[in-house]
Amino acid sequence: MPSRPTSPASGAPTVFLVVHMGFAARYLLRTDIFSTLKAAGLRIVILTPNADEPYMVDEFADDDVFLERLGVDWTDFSLVLRSRIWSLLFYLRKYTLAGGHRSEALQDKYRSFDGAVRSQSRIVAAGFRVALSVLSRSRTLRRLVLAVETRLFSPKVHADLFEQYRPRLVVTTSPGWFLPDAIVLREATAQGIQTAAVVLSWDNPTSKGYRGADPDQTIVWSDEMARQVAEHHDYPRERIVVAGVPHFDDYVQRGALPARHELCEQLGLDPRRRLILFATSSPGIFRSNVAVAGALARAVASNAFGVSCELIVRLHPINFRPDYRTPLDGFRRLAATYEHTHLDIPEIKSERLLVDMANSDRVRLGSLIMNCDVLVNVFSTTTLEAFLVDRPVVLVTSDVDVAVAGVATQQEFDDYEHVRSVMSEHSARVARSLPELIEHVRAYLADPSLDRDGRSRVTARELGPTDGSSGRRIGESLLGLSGFREEPADTRPEEVRA
Repeated sequence: MPSRPTSPASGAPTVFLVVHMGFAARYLLRTDIFSTLKAAGLRIVILTPNADEPYMVDEFADDDVFLERLGVDWTDFSLVLRSRIWSLLFYLRKYTLAGGHRSEALQDKYRSFDGAVRSQSRIVAAGFRVALSVLSRSRTLRRLVLAVETRLFSPKVHADLFEQYRPRLVVTTSPGWFLPDAIVLREATAQGIQTAAVVLSWDNPTSKGYRGADPDQTIVWSDEMARQVAEHHDYPRERIVVAGVPHFDDYVQRGALPARHELCEQLGLDPRRRLILFATSSPGIFRSNVAVAGALARAVASNAFGVSCELIVRLHPINFRPDYRTPLDGFRRLAATYEHTHLDIPEIKSERLLVDMANSDRVRLGSLIMNCDVLVNVFSTTTLEAFLVDRPVVLVTSDVDVAVAGVATQQEFDDYEHVRSVMSEHSARVARSLPELIEHVRAYLADPSLDRDGRSRVTARELGPTDGSSGRRIGESLLGLSGFREEPADTRPEEVRA
């Protein structure tokens, strides 16, 4: 196995980056956030569950970058469940938001939890419902629950690492929505260390429940996300920084993603054909991915779109989680049966750092979205990526699951708070059946300018600054918080500054 640094160099200020899953690695380590911190001369310690995996060591470890084991698994709540009191406080907080009744995504999750609790005790379930109703209306009580949980349950899981490295700053990808983030943030706060949360995902402020810590700074995508964090989580607006989306910078930076002809050459596609990209959903929330792919494949084969097309079916990386692995036979049969249907399978690097994908995979997906003619998905964040590069999007609803798979569903994706912006601006077409899906894709192929104004409005509202400098902007903000740099530099790309 490759060697790695085993002791910190002296003198350089240290920052901890908490990387609990693959999407956090993409966000913090494979964007300009990491390169900005590294270029400034900070000593970086990456806390990750796979600190000793060779690919991770090869990619990151050097004289100024150290890999250490993260002591809390984000999918394992055994630490919480050891205490009935902590379990009570944890789940009360987890299913609470200010005005939580307005968050359909959170209510979906709570309904599943409520059903499980009712199967054990209807009295306990009723008590939870009453408590959550009260908490959703009382800022004082929400903050009290967080304060009590923090005071009673802040285990020193990483005490040895804090002692060894003495960090000046701890950075997570949430203000405690994920258990590892909450634990490490509490550890840092107890020692008087500066903390920052860089919000990972579009839906997190409205779907993950109340925050589990109180970081000194929270960095968000947009003014809209800042509003959500401030309102739903009782977090001071003056401590929120709007910086954009670092892993979307590639769409704006010149030459960062392969051009269409390069992409077609790499994947063996016919560049004369229009490109339809179907980004499948997690099989846990949408079971008709194969049916949607099949409808699109048959339409391509029969020329139902009126123009010749290639179909790329991008498989959701959650398909490859060890605890979530899903058979791919149906997709493989489609690709084998239809000449112009192709699978794009994510390159998963680890079974310990869940859903960690190779950097080359991130680049390929970005190129697919940038160069497709129409994107089809199930209310995915890839919608915003497509909007950023003015690509039309067709959204498939849970009605298709009901019609195709006969699955009763409670998940009305278009009611989710983070999606309402897309719906209210009429920025995408919504398919509630397979025939509607084909009709909407055909319309966009015929006229890509349809709904362009709506796409532009959603991009402005949801993505914040889109100048290709979000990663560097976040890095500079973190440097300022750590006291390592007093004045933020001009982080815009040279061609933008010019």
